[in-house]
Amino acid sequence: MPVSDLQAVTRTDAFEARLKKRRRAEMRFKTYGLTAIGFAGLLLIVLLTSVVLEAQSAFTRYNLRLEIKPERADTRVIYDQIRGQIFDIFPEVENDRNERIEVGGLVTILAAQPVAEKLKTAEIGRAGRLKKILVPISDQADMYLKGEITGQVTGRVEVVQREEQRLQADFSRVYASFRTKLSAEISRFRSSMLAPAEQEYKRLLARSERAPDDVSLRERMAGAKDRFDAARAQMADMQARLAADAYEFRFTDPSLLIELDDGTWRATAIAGDHLDIEPLLTWAVPQERQGQYLLVSSPRIERPITDRQIAATQALKQLGYLSRDFNVPFLFRADSSEAEMAGVLGALIGSILIMVVTMCLAVPVGIAAAIYLEEFAPRTWLTRLIQININNLAAVPSIVFGLLGAAIFINGVAIDIPFTDWNFTLGGGLGRGWPVVGGLVLALMTLPTIIISSRAALAAVPDSIRQAALGVGASRLQMVGHHVLPQAGPGILTGSIIGLAQALGETAPLLLIGMVAFIGDLPNGLNERSTALPVLIYQWSTRAERAWEPMTSAAIIVLLLVMLAMNAVAIWLRLKYERK
Repeated sequence: MPVSDLQAVTRTDAFEARLKKRRRAEMRFKTYGLTAIGFAGLLLIVLLTSVVLEAQSAFTRYNLRLEIKPERADTRVIYDQIRGQIFDIFPEVENDRNERIEVGGLVTILAAQPVAEKLKTAEIGRAGRLKKILVPISDQADMYLKGEITGQVTGRVEVVQREEQRLQADFSRVYASFRTKLSAEISRFRSSMLAPAEQEYKRLLARSERAPDDVSLRERMAGAKDRFDAARAQMADMQARLAADAYEFRFTDPSLLIELDDGTWRATAIAGDHLDIEPLLTWAVPQERQGQYLLVSSPRIERPITDRQIAATQALKQLGYLSRDFNVPFLFRADSSEAEMAGVLGALIGSILIMVVTMCLAVPVGIAAAIYLEEFAPRTWLTRLIQININNLAAVPSIVFGLLGAAIFINGVAIDIPFTDWNFTLGGGLGRGWPVVGGLVLALMTLPTIIISSRAALAAVPDSIRQAALGVGASRLQMVGHHVLPQAGPGILTGSIIGLAQALGETAPLLLIGMVAFIGDLPNGLNERSTALPVLIYQWSTRAERAWEPMTSAAIIVLLLVMLAMNAVAIWLRLKYERK
């Protein structure tokens, strides 16, 4: 039959409909797959972008550049000289103890310790010789300069006349913004506080009139009346402030700072044509900054940095004492109680030590077990039972291995001997938080993964290679060592390194063996207390100060870079052995 006649018989209308339906189904399936991949990629991009944006402020830090005359390399002496340099810039603060505490708090005593250590290793020189130093400012001031504590608005006004504590100028725009803010607060307070309090009081009053003998109801009505009266008094106070000729500043209001030629002043009241001010910070060297104002959005009661510290920080930046530099110490220091002095090197060294122990134990044992089970073990019920248990161990939560490690390696298990008073302890003797314990626990956790991936790589080698080797007279050991292992090597290495990379990110087992303790020094060996990168990230994320949030994200980036490096090594080894 000619081909044309065959096509006429087979390509009927029903056939064409079924063909179009199948193609549409294939197109939908392809679309679903691409959509899933795109959605997963979008989520990954969003996650990485959020982490990077949060961490970028931790990789840079504002430092204070000063010149001191060190007499001896002592932390307290260096710290006093640093504070003295700051007080020389703002001499009036030395007359008031609270002002000294506020301005001196821009630099912590821990920040002077690295300077003292550096001077110990270097030659201090003769007395009176100036030394240029770089000191990190406090985390509150650093975050303020990066705009992470409060928003701010700057501007300039032309001062018409200046009296003792009053400036005559056009403050109508700033005054209008405060009145608008107060009007919005009054509206919110009326709807969220006053109206509900009034409704509750009226409801309980109506119920008490119907049941005058109910004592508990009268008590509830009295409490509601007190809340309603307090809300009404607060509303009256807010309305009186709005009706006043000038807006008076309180702790619950944003701060308005204004810089004049002799220092920084704080506004106490503002009207459209004048500003009442009080002295905040006096500069040693007058500056030509007449009428420069700074409106700090967050109220004083809600932020960790005071108005005087903001004024001192702004003045130091304008005078050239502050510079934003790359935070090199973050990569070369251990943990610290102060965010500006903390680093990830101690945790990174601890993670490396743990990975060395894990790799030396899990990789050779796991590969040897996989070779025996796949190539030499007889196919009996015992072999199948072992294989099932290995697969089950790969699915056990990591925290169970942490409990096992704490019980076996640290505490030990006491076993009683029957019919006697004797017992013996199995395991124990190792210290909490030691890298060797962490390596042992993670090796036990990683071992099933390495065995499974290695067996899969060995099983992927064609049986023809084995038969060919045995056919030319090779023994089973020679066949495995000379022919099977080179073919399965890329898969074995890839699975092993990916298993180690997974173990690098584990946190729960390390917490249970005591690696959660604060470690302020760099570890020097396998039997010294240390921490690891995942544990450090967990610790930083639980600290209350806002400054630890970008530090946590920065530590996450360091951990991701280490894991990417391990995966890159796995890919490189796979490509290298596949070319052979």
